[in-house]
Formats: sequence, structure tokens, C-alpha cells
Amino acid sequence: MSDEEIAHINKARNGDRGSFAFLVKKYQHMAYNLAFRIVCDEDDTKDIVQDSFIKIWKNMKRYNPKVKFSTWIYTIVTNTAIDFLRSTKKRVMTRIDNMEESLTGNNMESELDNRELGDLIKMASNGLTTKQRLVFILRDLQGLKSEEVSEILKLSATSIKSNLYHTRNNIREKIQHLIG
Repeated sequence: MSDEEIAHINKARNGDRGSFAFLVKKYQHMAYNLAFRIVCDEDDTKDIVQDSFIKIWKNMKRYNPKVKFSTWIYTIVTNTAIDFLRSTKKRVMTRIDNMEESLTGNNMESELDNRELGDLIKMASNGLTTKQRLVFILRDLQGLKSEEVSEILKLSATSIKSNLYHTRNNIREKIQHLIG
């Protein structure tokens, strides 16, 4: 983390909106990608990201500088997305199956990327438990370290490894089946 980012975090913790805007700009793409990978719907993703940054702003004073700032953001976005899925009682696979109907981006390349990503997630996550799906998204799609995934999901390192092992085997079998 750069000195500039640390300064913005400290200023935002003291209520500086300009510094918070800097942090939003820096982390909004990461937050969007994570939320989209969980809910696979652009409109819902935008709502989740907005709700997440509202929660982050309201809780900036409670941020513990001993925790990596990005890990703290991942935790809030993940929990907000999970809460969204629970509150609406929508099944993740239903959202993925309906993804093409809900894509509304004006940028054709972005829309194509989202479809391809949705197809990948659909293929890879069919039959996974929620826990396995979240471990897969955070570890393999978002590229976080196992320690960060453990901290975000409040799971032991053993649980992360076990879920990742089963998830990868499940995905490997599906790919082998598709290839022939």
C-alpha cells in the first residue's frame, strides 16, 4: 500500500469525503468484479457495490489498519452480496441462467466479456455448495491468497484448502466431460 493510499485512508477515517472518493475510484472495479462473479447480474451488482461503499463509508472509523484495506473491502462486498442473495432468496444458478436477459451494457465488448464470464461461472460452479463457490471465486477468479480468503469468509485454512480441492476436482471433471 502506498503512502498516498494510507494518507487517504486516514483522512477518510476522519470524514474526508475527497479522500474517500479517491478510495472508491481505486477499489470500485475490484468490488464490481467480485460482486458480479457472485450474483451474475449487472443491475444487482451495481446495487451491491453501492451498498458496500455506503457500508464502508459508515464504518471507516472502525477500520483496523492492521488489516489489509483491500481484504476489508472484499469482506464487506462478499457479505453484502451474500446478504443480497439470502434476502431475495434467489438461487445463484437461476441468476446465471437468466444472465443474458439482464445484460444491459452499452459497450458491446464489455457485454461480451460479461457473457463469457457468466458462461465460465455457470459451467464451473454448477453443483458447487455456496461455500465452495465463494472460495472458488475469491481464490481462483479474484486471485486472492488463501489467507485472505480465510479472513474474508471466516473459515480455517484447512476448510479453504478442502473446499478448493473439491471445487477444482468438480471443475476438472466437468471440463473433461465437455472435451469428450
